[in-house]
Amino acid sequence: MNAAFSILSIMAPLLLLTLGALISEYGGRLAMFMEHIINFSAFLCYTFSLLTGSVVSGVFLSLIVSTLSVFFLEQISSRLKANMFLVSLSMNLLFQASSTFLSVLIFKTRGVLYSADFSFPAVHAKIITTIFCILFSLLLIFILKKTSLGLCLRICGSDSEVLRSQGMSPEKFKSLSWVIASLAASFCGCTYCIRLSSFVPGMSGGRGWTALAAVFLGRKHPSLAVVAAGVFAVSEYCSSNIQNIAIFANIPSSILLALPYLVSLILILIVPQKKSKSF
Repeated sequence: MNAAFSILSIMAPLLLLTLGALISEYGGRLAMFMEHIINFSAFLCYTFSLLTGSVVSGVFLSLIVSTLSVFFLEQISSRLKANMFLVSLSMNLLFQASSTFLSVLIFKTRGVLYSADFSFPAVHAKIITTIFCILFSLLLIFILKKTSLGLCLRICGSDSEVLRSQGMSPEKFKSLSWVIASLAASFCGCTYCIRLSSFVPGMSGGRGWTALAAVFLGRKHPSLAVVAAGVFAVSEYCSSNIQNIAIFANIPSSILLALPYLVSLILILIVPQKKSKSF
């Protein structure tokens, strides 16, 4: 597998995550819960796939349970007029604890989950999941740029009065923004689980946070989000393969694994941020 495809396979789910986070930011409710929704949905994908004997059913049920969980929590929090930033952070902790609790309850372990009934050819799994992530990303970009729904999503946080003047509820679109972010993160969780043919605690590896960083690096614009996701994908690829180069062979692996996060920090610091206009 060549470097170009390896980078593309890293970028595809990260781009989908970034677009989901971007839509939540448009709604004025940045989806801080994405990191552990990835892990939670990965666990559900593994579990449901074994229970049903079908990975398609596993993915479908994982998306439903994860997204409905976010939707119900969002509805309750909105009705109680809670601070949605704190709610989003709390949901992160809840989903992290839930995957651990269910793993102990069902499989009697907090560690890696593996089964011969949940095993896929690595290359085929990467190709298929990459294609689906790209297709879903293109769909989100199309919705944002070319549809009235996308326009409503883009302005529901910043210009909610415009929607109210047209007899529409900004709150519904804000809720929808979290649903879309949850769907994106859930599908990426299933993607990582299928690629590894197992469930590994913490398998998101910080990609949920990286997606949030890409939103601001891309100045809250879908086209620039593609570029930001590509930059982080290249840095992740380099962190995984740079030790194969002799000059870097003696650098501790912990430093190399931190490369994507160092890149995130450096770029956010050096790239000037300004409020982007609607496109």
